[in-house]
Amino acid sequence: MHPEEMKPSVLRASGARFQRQMNGLLNTRFELASVGARPYEGEILRSYAADRVQLADIRFSPHSTRLRSGRPAAGSGNTFLVSYQMEGEAIVRQNGREAHIGANNLFFIDTSQPFEIETGDIWTRSIYLDSQFWQDVFPERGYYTATALDCDRGIGLTCRSLIHSIFEQAWNHPPETVTRLAASLANLLAVSMVTTLPIAPSFDLPVERNLERIKAAVRRNLADSDLDCSFVAREVGMSVRQVHAIFKHSGTSLNRWIWRERLDRIASELRNPVLRHKPVSGIAFDWGFKEAAHFSRQFRAHFGVTPSHYREASLQQVGSSVAPRALQAG
Repeated sequence: MHPEEMKPSVLRASGARFQRQMNGLLNTRFELASVGARPYEGEILRSYAADRVQLADIRFSPHSTRLRSGRPAAGSGNTFLVSYQMEGEAIVRQNGREAHIGANNLFFIDTSQPFEIETGDIWTRSIYLDSQFWQDVFPERGYYTATALDCDRGIGLTCRSLIHSIFEQAWNHPPETVTRLAASLANLLAVSMVTTLPIAPSFDLPVERNLERIKAAVRRNLADSDLDCSFVAREVGMSVRQVHAIFKHSGTSLNRWIWRERLDRIASELRNPVLRHKPVSGIAFDWGFKEAAHFSRQFRAHFGVTPSHYREASLQQVGSSVAPRALQAG
């Protein structure tokens, strides 16, 4: 797709103004700085935003990008940036790794952790994916951030085709469809990295690895109403005490995390227009709840509304707009 097909651009600015508006548009917390004497300029040719995925076609003059210091804003979440380089060159660093990125390469980074990107004049297709897309399919992802993937052949070429397909189709489909495309990209990138670049880790992450094993075990059995810490401990071959100790590193308790995961899965099904006639209680029971009243209390505490009101509002929103708006800079 040629850039002239996407004009007028969503945002075109320089310096602090571009940084401020880009962070607001994409829900990021990046700090941008010029490389060289002239101020950097940025242009977002178009952008897209849904609950768990954001897209942006961006042109930049030479600049650097880092994670802004301080605590993340509420709701900013843990997001991964997948960047496909349409034109130009860049250097990306994270977790002690450094990669040179050229045209037709892609990389990804964890935007909740420190990173650095230095570029010349570039055009990138940026896809921001919620971390939940990766947790089941790519527990090794911490070893592969800031790693270049060649998209000229093999699975890398398939990744490139899917990225272009997402950018060509996102604005013409409902958010649920785009979310599924994004999940497919996360799966494909996991396969691409592990099979194409079987790198030996240069550092050890035992706690993170075990935490991912525990979370993966929970997700595999989320619909089982008997799921609890003892169940998980048997699945991963640990003691209950070990599971609790490891899960403390996530910042919440295992039981609370299980309920939150279940509620998020239920909310996703309540937003699905295909399932509009399926009883709310039936969906709740499918995801491990045993009592309708207990489920309703938990759902309202988590989302602030009853399940029925949540479904009604979500389906009205889907019905009023088949494709989400392209965000305009404020």
